[in-house]
Amino acid sequence: MFIPKPVETIMNRLEEHGFKSWLVGGCVRDALMGKTPHDYDVATQAKPSQVMAIFPHVVPTGIAHGTVLVIEDGFHVEVTTLRTEEGYEDHRHPGKVNFVNDIEEDLARRDFTINAMAYHPEDGLIDPFGGRRDLENKKIRAVGCAALRFEEDALRMMRAFRFAGRLGFDMEEETRKAIDEKSGLLRTVSAERIRDELEKILADSPEILDEMSGLLKDWLPQIGQMLECSQNNKHHYTDVLHHTIDALKAAPSKDPEILWALLLHDTGKPKMKTTDESGDHFKKHPLESAKIARKVVKKFKLPKKMQRDIENLVLYHDAFYAPKLSNIYKIRIERGLSDEFLNKLFQVQQGDIFAHTTHDRMVPLNEFRQFYETEKKKRPLSLKDLKINGSDLSTLAGLKGAEIGEGLEKILKKVFYQPELNTPEHVKELAEWAAQDVLKEKMR
Repeated sequence: MFIPKPVETIMNRLEEHGFKSWLVGGCVRDALMGKTPHDYDVATQAKPSQVMAIFPHVVPTGIAHGTVLVIEDGFHVEVTTLRTEEGYEDHRHPGKVNFVNDIEEDLARRDFTINAMAYHPEDGLIDPFGGRRDLENKKIRAVGCAALRFEEDALRMMRAFRFAGRLGFDMEEETRKAIDEKSGLLRTVSAERIRDELEKILADSPEILDEMSGLLKDWLPQIGQMLECSQNNKHHYTDVLHHTIDALKAAPSKDPEILWALLLHDTGKPKMKTTDESGDHFKKHPLESAKIARKVVKKFKLPKKMQRDIENLVLYHDAFYAPKLSNIYKIRIERGLSDEFLNKLFQVQQGDIFAHTTHDRMVPLNEFRQFYETEKKKRPLSLKDLKINGSDLSTLAGLKGAEIGEGLEKILKKVFYQPELNTPEHVKELAEWAAQDVLKEKMR
């Protein structure tokens, strides 16, 4: 196994001080699969205080659990003391950590066999639970008793699906059975941790979602509802969940807002579904989906701005516009949607379109997108883009208080359609025009 020089230096220095050390976990798994590891974790017999005494650049990231970060020649390597764990009272964190000297004892506490392997430059691969065999057979198998592993840490059930999806592996029968039995424990895990795992699944392997309706029933019951909602019409070739999965796979970006919006964009369809002789219909489903999205993103404690943006992306995902200035005015100025938001909306719409029977709607989407990109450079789209300000309206036209805001709004609309007037030379003319218009409205 290839070991980068800084990692080799750390291991050699530990061994020189009498502490045997191994590479463990994901880097061993990835190397056996012929992949270059993203990072390297070292397990050692040395206690955290001993590691910190050996190396000059150490960050005590998780000292209570035996982990420190050693920085060697720019490499960041987590070095963890061999340990066993017990007392998982919250189904997430061990109540007690015991430092040990046996690498196999340490490997026994890990989640899946493919992550419970170690490598020593002289001893070679240490694989007490058959992780290499499971890699070859493409199986996700819990270490030891699967039910016990999930009782210890319920988040491992999410990780099982994430690994299965990302690696294209099947779930070993007993492991899958234990997930079905212990799925209710997932409600004890924090929203933030489930959110992090879910976002990785959405980005890397959304196709695994069709196996997760039972596990996510308390957090995202919409997964099961979408799976059961067929779409018998000319626009669709599959149920709502598999349409959603295909939309996620077709997303042109892995931006979390775009992925969340695509996950939730059709969640309102099961409630809004009607059927007649021509097939299934889902009128006004974007509004219902946006209501559901608002609750879901709040439940998962996403940042406030993300919550608002995702709700709006869902709300407008089915809105397509003709290439007219009035449409740019409506969405940018009247609705106040930002350029950043619109670019994300276009990507959500693209993902959605490519999960339909035909991709005809890409034509109007691209036409408006190109029109918007050209026209947005030519004209003001917000008050801050104006060459005139409130002080000008007060000084040149005598407007006061709320009149100033009204005047600026009128000027923005005027120069949006006539951008040639948005110059310092036209400030006085615009101020006088706005004052007349504001006073005219007052007299009506």
